[in-house]
Amino acid sequence: MKFVYGIMAHAGHAQLHALLDRLSADAEPGDRIVLHLDRRSSLWRNNRDEFANHPSGIVELVEHPAAVIWGHHSQVTAQVRMLDAALSAPFDYYHLISGVDWPIASRATMARDIAASPVNRPAYARIWGEADQQRMQHWWFDERKFRSVQFPRLAENVERAQTRLSWLASDWWNSAGLARSTYHGGPWVKGSSWYSLPYDIAETVRTDARRLLASGRLRFTQCCDEHVVPTILARRFGDRIEADRRYIDWAAGGYHPKVLCREDAPAISASMAWFARKFDMNMDDFFLRPGAFANSVRISE
Repeated sequence: MKFVYGIMAHAGHAQLHALLDRLSADAEPGDRIVLHLDRRSSLWRNNRDEFANHPSGIVELVEHPAAVIWGHHSQVTAQVRMLDAALSAPFDYYHLISGVDWPIASRATMARDIAASPVNRPAYARIWGEADQQRMQHWWFDERKFRSVQFPRLAENVERAQTRLSWLASDWWNSAGLARSTYHGGPWVKGSSWYSLPYDIAETVRTDARRLLASGRLRFTQCCDEHVVPTILARRFGDRIEADRRYIDWAAGGYHPKVLCREDAPAISASMAWFARKFDMNMDDFFLRPGAFANSVRISE
């Protein structure tokens, strides 16, 4: 069974190196790592050759990365370009993770779990349902925020004006009985941006997501990365979806998951997930230590 690990990263030079070392140490012949470094990041500007020449020889850099903006369709662009690279050669599963994720199960465990699934080559993804339709159906002219370090008050006022204009445009659009197009004629589905896909499903996701990008439909949306792939999976492969095998703690509230610390290790191990997010070695490097997730990780089986 051949795996491709797709990694999206924009910061954390040392931690990204540790992640590449960890994945490559557990790799089997034919495994690959596709690495997308945000085009605006220092990792891309200063370190891309270093990562491309990783001693494992299995790291492939996305040659034309996207300049990623949080909540923007550029996140979908990055995912499509990563799939382009991954699909250039055969594989059995593609695992999308970020540079602040960490594998908490061995490769052998992942392969065993896939083989034991009652579903033929499932898609491992978290689907929450038909939620937050306004993100995709309303107009969001603040998808690219105005930023000014020298004039922060001006930036606040421009952003406020962008949001109000978005509301007015959406109200007018809806009152006129108009509606933005949907995918396959149904409501959008919300889910996680991190998933594991077999080759055939990855091909369809790449094709349909690319088509949506090319049509311009993802412009003026909000957090469309949480809707595009989940909707494709739910509408096209609803009978092949299983739990995403990711451990993510949203208990802290807000827009981002909790940064995991050593106190979380028992819960992470008990989850029997494949990957966990997110970690910060400058805050707590417990996850780098051998046996950090002793109940879950079995490197040699």
